[in-house]
Amino acid sequence: MVAVSRTISLQLLVAALMLAASVGPSAASMLRSLPLAASSRALGSGVTGEGVYSPLRSPFVLSEAGSKLTQLGDAAGMHARAAGGKVGLMAKAASKKVASALDLEKYPKLFAAGGLCAAVTHWVTVPIDVVKTRTQVNPGEFSGVASGISSIYKSEGFGGVMRGATPTTIGFLLQGSLKYGFYEFFKDTLSQRSQAARAKADPKGKKPQAKGLPVPQMMFAASCAEVLGTTALLPFEATRIRMVADPAFGKGMVNVMKKVVNTEGVKGLYTGLLPIMCKQIPFTITQFLMFETVATAAYGELSKRGYDTSKLKTGITLFSGVIAGTTASLVSQPGDTVLSVMNKSPGLSVGGAIRQLGPLGLFRGGSQRMIHVSSYVIAQFLIYDSIKRACGIPVAGSQAATKTKAKK
Repeated sequence: MVAVSRTISLQLLVAALMLAASVGPSAASMLRSLPLAASSRALGSGVTGEGVYSPLRSPFVLSEAGSKLTQLGDAAGMHARAAGGKVGLMAKAASKKVASALDLEKYPKLFAAGGLCAAVTHWVTVPIDVVKTRTQVNPGEFSGVASGISSIYKSEGFGGVMRGATPTTIGFLLQGSLKYGFYEFFKDTLSQRSQAARAKADPKGKKPQAKGLPVPQMMFAASCAEVLGTTALLPFEATRIRMVADPAFGKGMVNVMKKVVNTEGVKGLYTGLLPIMCKQIPFTITQFLMFETVATAAYGELSKRGYDTSKLKTGITLFSGVIAGTTASLVSQPGDTVLSVMNKSPGLSVGGAIRQLGPLGLFRGGSQRMIHVSSYVIAQFLIYDSIKRACGIPVAGSQAATKTKAKK
């Protein structure tokens, strides 16, 4: 029996030491204070007799040791769970930070898509723009777009119909790239900051969350993007208008630019900066705001009615583009007319141009411009949305359909 008790005591000692090593130094010091340790040392030294501790004569000692070991194990488990909880929270925070970060890889694609759609659509609609510009500077010259194109072609040939195509293409390649790319970038940045501010103000998420970016912030994003785009466009637009309004002024874009700089200085290329900003900023705000509002409403309503919006995406883009182009054309028409008159008459101020035109004159050439603007706005959004889908980037309004499906 003594041999058996020694064997059991030694096995318990080994188990206790292994557990102590796994839970830490504090646990090991507690184990050393147990009677079991003293007993083991006595057994190991070979001492026997009545004065020596015997585990068989004191069964409650083993129970006490087991209880303390259980307590140590529970304490170690609590520490581990606490540490795991902190790690989990840190991981969640890191994942949220990564998720909320801007996807910088998509923006070069958006810049390229914006430049491409703007350049192509403006090049295709150059004949309409030529008739519009001639009508603004020479009222009554043409009765309509078709008759204007036909008349110019008969008298000046294909070159006359496509006059100003080179500065138009280059100018709008730069303008479209900056306008579309920076609008998306500014909009995403403002949206991210808006979400962070709402989360900070309402950390528990008790208040209802606003849907999408507020209209004032969308207007601000569109304005900033257009200022950058128009600054790059203006020298080419001034050259185009001079070439179309006065064909005898010079031949070719470079020749006309040189003449303008030689006679008026570099500021001649920025003639009409104020009116073109007054034209382009309201135009871009209206274009993007109307397109995204109509597209979002269309995707959401059609999805609610059970339609498969993936099969109607081209129709939604087309319909939204018509509304956006028509509205933007009307809003920006006065600035466009003033700009054309100022470029025909160098030195004429904005106020002088407005007085010369009169209230009704501000909308001179409006019908031709509405056809022109609506045509290229529709085409731009069709090309732009197609490129975004090909690159795996969500198009404007499509999130409304996704949210509706998620609710169902």
